[in-house]
Amino acid sequence: MVSLLHVMLGGRLGGLERVFLDYQAALASYAVEHNGQCRAVLKANGATAKLAGRELGSTVIPVWSDWDPLTRAIARIRLGKDRVSAALCHGQRAYRIMARLSAPPTKLVACIHKPSFDVDLKRTHYICVANHLADLVRSKGIPPHRIHVLHNTVSVPTHSATPFAHEGPAHIVAAGRLHPKKGFDLLLRALARLAARKIAFRATIAGDGEEGPRLKELTRELGLQDRVTFSGWSNDLSGLLTSADVFVFPSRQEGFPLMLLEAMGAGVPVVATSIKGTDEIIIDDRNGRLVPPEDIEQLTDRIAGYIESPQSAIRNASAGRAHVLANHARGSLSKRLHAIMDDILGDAVNVSPR
Repeated sequence: MVSLLHVMLGGRLGGLERVFLDYQAALASYAVEHNGQCRAVLKANGATAKLAGRELGSTVIPVWSDWDPLTRAIARIRLGKDRVSAALCHGQRAYRIMARLSAPPTKLVACIHKPSFDVDLKRTHYICVANHLADLVRSKGIPPHRIHVLHNTVSVPTHSATPFAHEGPAHIVAAGRLHPKKGFDLLLRALARLAARKIAFRATIAGDGEEGPRLKELTRELGLQDRVTFSGWSNDLSGLLTSADVFVFPSRQEGFPLMLLEAMGAGVPVVATSIKGTDEIIIDDRNGRLVPPEDIEQLTDRIAGYIESPQSAIRNASAGRAHVLANHARGSLSKRLHAIMDDILGDAVNVSPR
C-alpha cells in the first residue's frame, strides 16, 4: 500500500502551482494502483486551495513561517495519521516543514523548479524539472540515485495560431509573473526600438505581480502606451496565444518554463533569452530564436526579423510545435512520474510490476 503526501504551500497560482496540479493527478493514479491514496497538502486561503482544494481532497494548513508551532502540529497529525510512504514537496517552505517532521521510513522528495533549494546529503530525493537543475543538484554532492529528471509538460492545445495571416500590425505577446527576473523591462525597451524603426506592431503583456506599476510607468516613459496593453493574468491564455504573431520570452532566470512550452505548442514563433532552461527547449533558428540575456539590441533584431520575414517565423513555429508535442505533451507525465516513484520507493512498499 502506498500513502503519499503532496505538499505545496504557496499562496499564488503560478508555474510551480500549475506543475503541482499536474503532478497531483499522476500521483493520485499511482497511489490508487497500489491500493493507497495521495493527499494534497495546501496553504489555507492560498490560490490553489481556493481553486482546486476540494476537488483534490486536500488538507489545508495555516502557514505563517517555516517553523511556526501550529503549522508543525497540523502537519505532524497528517503525517502520523496517513503512515506516509513519501512526502513530495514543491517549494522550500513545504520542504523545510516536511524535512523537520518526517523521518525514515518516509521518503522525502524535493521537487526542484529553480536553482535555489536546500541541500540534504543523507536522504532526500530530488525531482528536477530541467537538466541544468539536475546538474546543479549533482554538483552539491547528492548521490546520482537520488536525482531524477522530469521535464515539465503542457496540454496539447485544441487550436493553433496562424501567425501573420491577418491584415494590420504584428501582434507581439508576452506572458508571466510581472517580476524583475522575467525581463519585461527588456522587452519594453526592445519595443521602443521597434517603434523607432517604424515597424508596425501592437503588444500584449499578460500577467500580474509586484513589478506591474513600474512596467506601466516605463511604458509611458517610452511612449508606448498606445501600442502596449497590460491584460492582467488569466488561467486560460489560449485565445491570446492563438492571436499572436510573435511570442517573446525575455526572462533572466528560469527552471524549465511552462509559458514558453505553451506558446511553442500553440504554434507561435518564439524569441527567448538564451539562459539555462530555455536552451534545453530551443535550438536557435530551428524551432525558435535565442538572444543573449540583457541584449536589447539583439532582442529587437530578432523580433524585427520575424516580422520582416514571416515565412521564416512560420517555419520555426511549425518546428517548435512539433518539438513540444513530441517531447512535452502532458499525456506522458503519468508514465514518467510513476517510473520515478518506483525508483524512489523501491522495496519500501510492495510495488506491483508493470
